[in-house]
Order: sequence, then structure tokens, then C-alpha cells
Amino acid sequence: MKKYILTILIALAAIITCTANDGVYFTSGNFLVPLQETDISVSKEILTITIGKDGIAKVDVYYEFNNKGQAKNVTMAFEAASPYNSCAPLDHQGKHPDIKDFTVNMNGVSLSHRNAVVACRYTQEGEQVDFTPLDLTKWKGFGEVADSILPAENAIYNSELDSISSFAYAYYFDAPFKEGINKVHHTYQYRMSYNVSQKFTIPYWLTPAMRWANHQVDDFTLRIASEEPTEFCLTDTLFTSAPFFSTQKTPIYHFKDAYERHSILAELSPNDTIVWHGKDFKPKADISIEAPLWSMDSVMNKWSASDWVIITADKHVYKYIGECDDKFLVKKNNYQLVAQEGSKKTLYCAEEGHGRVFVDTEEATMVNVRKLPSTKSTILGTISSGNHPQIGNDAKKPATYPCLGLVDALDRHSEEITKWYKIKYKGRVGYVSQKVTRWNAF
Repeated sequence: MKKYILTILIALAAIITCTANDGVYFTSGNFLVPLQETDISVSKEILTITIGKDGIAKVDVYYEFNNKGQAKNVTMAFEAASPYNSCAPLDHQGKHPDIKDFTVNMNGVSLSHRNAVVACRYTQEGEQVDFTPLDLTKWKGFGEVADSILPAENAIYNSELDSISSFAYAYYFDAPFKEGINKVHHTYQYRMSYNVSQKFTIPYWLTPAMRWANHQVDDFTLRIASEEPTEFCLTDTLFTSAPFFSTQKTPIYHFKDAYERHSILAELSPNDTIVWHGKDFKPKADISIEAPLWSMDSVMNKWSASDWVIITADKHVYKYIGECDDKFLVKKNNYQLVAQEGSKKTLYCAEEGHGRVFVDTEEATMVNVRKLPSTKSTILGTISSGNHPQIGNDAKKPATYPCLGLVDALDRHSEEITKWYKIKYKGRVGYVSQKVTRWNAF
């Protein structure tokens, strides 16, 4: 009984952990795996992940499997983790709601696939997937039972067993392996996840590659592309044995960020691809291609009123990104490296009168400047986003104004707007609502 209760608690802990981040997780890309022990090894993999438009990631994988034994049929599977915070109902056909265009071609022949919902068990060693299809007449998803019984969207409940389990969607196909090298081409698309700090994250599981006979990929290539101009970061601890390179010779920065994570940063254009190639690749962790934490597109940064900057010996001010050996990785208009010697890392804060203020174009096109921090105060004028139809050609670009402070409203209890930026406006001091404006360090 104690063991049964412990299993339930471990499962619930794993399920509810996802709530720690305010965001939406759709699923992860994954490696194809055999459902039974096999002597087949992975000779080669070319994994291409494209950061697509409209929040879609596109995956194209080329495999070469080496069957050193006799010809055989092997049931292969693709595990797609269940979504969280997406409000997607359980799909009783076993098709993941956020994956589309799933195809497998083996040795020039298209293979059909079937779907199921499967249970994920959590142990001290991590997640264990049982690829036995669940009976969905007995297992119910979020919204099909009372919220008090099922605590999370990425879980299912069996009333007969009075049991809760996390689950995944499984894609199965029967693979006829001939003797020698077998070529598999696998494609699919899935929605990119996101959170308050990042516009997109593309999680991808590499560790299932260890389930094949050689427990590695003999020859592995990772290719990252994008359909539109995009910045991305990728933790590079798996890729220290060889360098990344750009097909267009775009700079790739290896840096340590404020959280002590070692990552690469690159700016992709649609005709560029970031590539890594290595031999005897043994992935001991999974990866996630992510929007930079400092992106102005993130919800978290929208309300930020402080930031770390680098002030160089010649008094230039840059946004601090991270450290590259004896240099700082910084950004103003573009990314660049500046010497740490003679430079100073400093925290800029709106409250202390650092930085500049401008209109939040997602909230407004014109904003009133008040004499005092109150909506009841006299209007001194307006500042513009540059997109208002009534303004002249001389104001097409959003203007920025020196920040003199961040203050409370005159009456915080009666006013909806509780914080105001104090700015320098046409030679005078004025106040603009924090709700419709943004702050930047420089």
C-alpha cells in the first residue's frame, strides 16, 4: 500500500511541476525507438529543426540504421509528450493535438502508422513509458472527470483503479529491416511552446537514441534553420567536442549567461543554417532551442524596469548578455564583444532615473503625459508610438524619453494605474502610465 501511495505521489509531483512556469507546453520532438530489444544500431542521423512561422517547428530527420543480422520486422515508436496549459482535450484516437504531417519513409517506401495513448510512470530513474495502449473506455482526461479528482491537464484518471497517471501519445509503425544499411526519412511539425520569459521554446529529446544497440549515434549532424529572421539560444553542453558553424558565416557566440548556463547564440536569416557535426554522439541530456531570455518580445521583459548594462572605458553603454572568456557579450543595435578589462557591469533601474521610456506599441499608439502621477492631473501633451494615423511624417518612429524615475500614483487606493514613469518631456518633467509604456536601459 505504501508503495502504491508513493507511486501516486511521484506521478502527481511530476505532473504538477509544470505549473512552476507560466507558459504553455505543447510537446517535444523525439527520437524513434524500438519497442523490443534489438541488435540494430544507429549509424547516422541528420536532424534538421526549422523555426517556422506562426509558432510551428518543422522536423526533418534522416537516419541510417545498421542491421548486422538477418532481415527482420521491428515495431518502432515515437513518443509525443502530452500538452500542458493548452486546454486541449484528450484525443481518444491517440493523435497528438499539436503534431501534424507525421510521415515515415523507409528504404523508399512510405510506412503507415497507428496511434494510441500510453502511460508514463515516474521512478527515481526518471520517466518510464509503457507503450501498451491504454483502454480509453476506462481512462478519462481533463474535463471528463471532476477537477478535484484530476489536478492537471497532462494526466488521466481510471475510476476502477482510483488511479492517476501522466500520459503520452504514441505513434507506431512496423519497420521491415533488410540486412545491412536501412534508410529512414521521418518528418513532422509541432507547435512551439512558450512562457512569460520566452516567445518560443522548441524542446527535443535526444536521449532515446541510447535505446538502440550501439547506445549512440555513430555520425550525428544537427541543423537549425528558420523561415524568418530569428535569434535563438541553445545550451551547448552536449556539443563541446566540435564547433558550430553557419552556412552564411554568421557569427555564433558561445557565452555564459547570468544563470551560469553555457549556451550558443545566433541570429538566423531564412537562407542560413547553423550546423553541428560529431562522431560517436552519446546524448546524456535533451535539448531546447529557445528565444533569448532578454528578448523585448517576452511578457516578463514587458514589465521590466531594471537591467544589467556594461559601461566601457570610453563610457559607451551596452546591454549585458553574458561572458565569453575575457570579454563581455553585449548588445545595442547589434551583438558584439567588448573587453572586460576597463569595463564595468552595473545595474540600471528606472527608479534611480536610468534608461529611457517609450510607448508600448501593443497597448497604445499615443499616450498622455501628465503633470503629476495621476489620471486626474493636467495633460502636458502626448508621446507617440509612430503608428498613429493622425501624426505627421516627422513622428513615424517611436520617440524615446529620458527616464527620471518610477513612482507610485498619488492615490494608489483609488486609481487603477499604480505606477508612473517620470520622464523629461519638452524641457519639463512629466509622468506617463507604466501600463502603456515600456522602459529600456539605454
